[in-house]
Parts: sequence; structure tokens; C-alpha cells
Amino acid sequence: MRKNLTTLLTILVLLAAFPARAQVYSGYRQFDGEHKHQVSAFLSGGSNVVTGFFLGQAGTYTYHFNPRWSISGGQQIQFFKQVYSLDVMGTYRIPLGKKTNLYIDGRALFNRYQQWSVNETILNVSGYLETNYIDLRWGWSFVSYFKTNVKDSYKDYTDASYNEPLVMTFGFGVNIRPRSNPWNLGLFIRNYDQFYYENWNINWGLRFHATLTPQMKIYSEFNVRPAGSLSQLATRYETSLKVGLRYVW
Repeated sequence: MRKNLTTLLTILVLLAAFPARAQVYSGYRQFDGEHKHQVSAFLSGGSNVVTGFFLGQAGTYTYHFNPRWSISGGQQIQFFKQVYSLDVMGTYRIPLGKKTNLYIDGRALFNRYQQWSVNETILNVSGYLETNYIDLRWGWSFVSYFKTNVKDSYKDYTDASYNEPLVMTFGFGVNIRPRSNPWNLGLFIRNYDQFYYENWNINWGLRFHATLTPQMKIYSEFNVRPAGSLSQLATRYETSLKVGLRYVW
């Protein structure tokens, strides 16, 4: 993991030596008026205290109907964790200024934790405010778990379910350079990721993106998840590195 972080920082130093180029997007997800299709794919790897080393992949496709409305769908496979995910999200963009957007997201997410025979279904509604340097997310989730083949005292096997009807979603991020810069480095803290929503457990980390061509970006995240609830001094649960590409046409 230290070697991966060192490599990422080396890339940042090299990119700083290149002159600035125009970027397709003024925002992270804003439609540029020309490219309606967007696809992103990434590889992720790391380790946690439950499964040890893990490796996975994910991909997302987004279609922009117009500058306001878009829809996206994605999938994830975590091989060693044995987690399989599908999601769909609809988004409405409200421009608040030349470099400020508010996105209203409605999302449905399904996770299958094969190792534990657990199905997780999540419905989330949240607002995502994106400015030139800072982004904020705030919303709520309904989370439902359903476990099959549970050993019971009265009969051999049964099913069990559990619901969390009101889970708060929150996140904060800050960049060191304007969002329209061809490369950027930032910090984030949040209780969610693309394919999970925690309750109160916070994860934090370092993020990076760079423009390779007018239609392609590379992006990366280094993520730390403590084991304790709202305690960043708690024992480490998981560290991971994500590296991916985003392409529009």
C-alpha cells in the first residue's frame, strides 16, 4: 500500500510540470453540451481485518438527456470479498452559478454478500453541492438486509431480515486547485462510497484526477476505514486504493 501511495504522489509531481490544458467539464458530473455518454471503470485493491487482501472491479455508464437530467447504472464485483453489486441512479442538476452546481440524486443499490448469504438493498436520496474547490453531500438512506439459511434453535434453517429505515448520508471534500484545472488533488471524509452506505462509520482519504485527453480522465482514491463508530482513533478496519478511467463521447 505504501508503494502504491508513493507511485501516486510521483505521478502528481510529474503532472505539475506540464502546462495547463482546457478541460471538458467545469464540474465533476456536469454535461458539457456535446458528449451525452459517459463510462467509467476502475480497479480497487487493499486489505481489511475480515477478508485480508481483496481485489475488485466496477463500471458505470451515464447518459445525459439534457444539461439537467441524467441516469446511470453500475456494477461491482469484489472477488475475495465475494460481493456483487448493481445500482441505478437518476440525477437532476440545478446550476447555482458559473462554477457551482447542486445535484439531486435518487438511487437504488443492491449488494449480494455471498460469503455471508446476505442481500442488502439500499434506497438513497441526497443532495450533492459542488463548488470550484469544495463539495458537500447530505441525504438519507433506507437500508434493508435479508439473510438466508440462518441456523435456528427450533428448526434447522430459517430466514432473517433487518431494516435501518433512516440512515443519514454525509460527505465533505476539498481540492487544492480549481475544479477546472487539468489535474487536482483533494481530501475527503464521508460515510459512503459508490457501492455502500455506512451508518456512522466514517471513511476518509486522498483523491486525485487528471485529464489525459479532452474526452478521458484518470482518477484515483486512497481510502481508510476505521473500525470504530465516529472515532478516527479506532483500530483500522480497511485500507484500499482505487484507480480508474472516465471517458465521454
